[in-house]
Amino acid sequence: MIRNHYETRMIPWSRSAGLIGLGLLLSAFGCGGSGAIGGGNQAPQTGPTAILNGDSLSFATSHWRSTNCSVQVELTGDYGFRSVVVDRTGTTSSAVGRWAPTPDGNSLTTNLGSGLQGFLWVSELITITGSTGSEAFTTNVIVQPNTQTLIDCAFVLVQGALP
Repeated sequence: MIRNHYETRMIPWSRSAGLIGLGLLLSAFGCGGSGAIGGGNQAPQTGPTAILNGDSLSFATSHWRSTNCSVQVELTGDYGFRSVVVDRTGTTSSAVGRWAPTPDGNSLTTNLGSGLQGFLWVSELITITGSTGSEAFTTNVIVQPNTQTLIDCAFVLVQGALP
């Protein structure tokens, strides 16, 4: 019996190619490297899409309350945004509008605003670190109309939509 040298080399090569292809496929779906199934060294999620509270404001199932700043926010997958800001006198301002990601993808801006005297609103969340999955995030919050920057606001996930 004569063995075909080409055929014996093709079988191992095709198996190797198949394993390489499988490895690439698994890596593409996040199943490879140091962050493999079961944990590892995965970096925390960042940016506004990591902290969504639902598909739309009408169907939001949670919101975010800051533990060290007088701000609550809710943002949704359809770019809905709701904020509640309490000033030093205890006056509450609530606003609803839209959010947009910044070019770097780690922050957001809103279209909220008012001509009302004493009305406060969130115009930006800068450098969002955390996720809905971890139930916490930190960010710098810009409150208008006087561009007040609230540094390192820590937010926790609260069940139920903002009123």
